[in-house]
Amino acid sequence: MLVPRRRFLYAFMLAMLIGAAMYAPALAQGDPLAGLNAQQRADLDRVNTYLNQLDRLQAGFMQIAPDGAVSRGNFYLNRPGRMRFEYAPPDDLLIVADGTSVAVRDGADAMIDRYPIGSTPLSPLLSDKVTLGAAREVVAVKRETGLLRVRVRDPKAPEKGEITLTFLDRGDENLELRQWVVLDAQGLTTQIGLNDLRATGPLDPKLFILLDPAPGSKIRR
Repeated sequence: MLVPRRRFLYAFMLAMLIGAAMYAPALAQGDPLAGLNAQQRADLDRVNTYLNQLDRLQAGFMQIAPDGAVSRGNFYLNRPGRMRFEYAPPDDLLIVADGTSVAVRDGADAMIDRYPIGSTPLSPLLSDKVTLGAAREVVAVKRETGLLRVRVRDPKAPEKGEITLTFLDRGDENLELRQWVVLDAQGLTTQIGLNDLRATGPLDPKLFILLDPAPGSKIRR
């Protein structure tokens, strides 16, 4: 059985693969938002505006694995292209996007796996220009009391799974990203919740650099 952090890693990589659809051109003629009503389109516009305004921020995060195991840590974002998930002990997992690649290290002395950002975008958070809905990837936009949820999946391969982004909604353009949930191809769910999210000044560039401990790291193409 996979340990909880390994389950998360696979869900995390799924999120990247689904994310690739978010930046692709529309896959067919016609209205890519044909399934959304006027209110849902307006809410999606608000989400895109909010995500495009994200610059530098940090937050705590809590991950709930498919078996209920909980991990915590710190999250940093420096758009475009840079992100860091730093797990708290006893976990020793570190995920860093440096603007060119995504590096994953499972242990302080472990080899590092790298994934080109160009082929596997992390999520809408890293893109220079977010255009959710342009590629028919938006499945649903749903309002709940104080919340707004956007569900997306790859329109060319819906069997891969899907991601639901959840925003705290205070009205107008006052949104705040609070959670995303990845449902993988096996029907397993991994949740990532953010807390104490705050804008910040310049972040240390070293946060977004992950060096190999020794020659021989695996390179994913």
